[in-house]
Amino acid sequence: MTDARRVTIVALLLLAPVRMRAQETCVEVVRHEPASAGRTLDEVKQDALHGAIAEAVRRVAGVRVQGSETVTAGDSAGRATSRYAESVRLDAEGRATGWTVVRERWTPAKTGAPGAAVTYDLTLRVCVARETGTRDPGFVVSLVPNATRLLVRGATPAANDELVARVTASRDASITLVLMSGDSVFVLTPNALMPSPVARAGEAAELPEASLRESGLRFRAALPDGVDHREEWLTVIATRRPVALVAPAGQGGARDTGVLSLAEFDRWLVGIPLDVRATAQVAVRVERAR
Repeated sequence: MTDARRVTIVALLLLAPVRMRAQETCVEVVRHEPASAGRTLDEVKQDALHGAIAEAVRRVAGVRVQGSETVTAGDSAGRATSRYAESVRLDAEGRATGWTVVRERWTPAKTGAPGAAVTYDLTLRVCVARETGTRDPGFVVSLVPNATRLLVRGATPAANDELVARVTASRDASITLVLMSGDSVFVLTPNALMPSPVARAGEAAELPEASLRESGLRFRAALPDGVDHREEWLTVIATRRPVALVAPAGQGGARDTGVLSLAEFDRWLVGIPLDVRATAQVAVRVERAR
């Protein structure tokens, strides 16, 4: 198999059309995020953004007492309680399907005042769509990765750690597997070589399966230039029937890359009734080898 046909975490698949948009409620949320040691100004802004998204979903739709399976382990456990994790959690009663910055500014602290020297003030308009349907307690899915810490060793993907997901559903189900990071969602399956992954009831399915990995289809860890590490959410959505995801080649935000915005992914997810889907998430840390 040629390198051009290898599937990595950052170069994946062509996608199918998105479903109709659910009815939305839009609210404005104000966040005041103090800068603190250990975070860049960009990270402060991202924390404010994701905190505002999480607050908007709670305000409009709330959070279910019993929701999807969420797993944290090892080095990922601390970050898993962050504002970003709250904004992508699957056990909310709604999804943030779009947002716009209304106002933003950096406010210096008064001379001699305790605390951060500067605060990021954000007003965000967030549109939230409520979930539909009633969750089926008999339809569940579990997700176990081969590792929750993946190393990037160089620019050549073959040198980096690979990710293998073990998925078990309580009923026959079509499988969609994605990685969430920041405002992006990387679609791992389905892809050109795995167009319709299926998990049989009670049987563990490996993605990619062993025969495909032997042929060269592997999910390899990757990081953008200048980034030493980041936390990602490996997420599985099991559905009772195949549900087309987002856009064919040359159309929509995903186009030919297999990369969605978080809002695009949420619009797709909220269009699937709760009784038709089961979900699970695992926090994964990707970092450069030292």
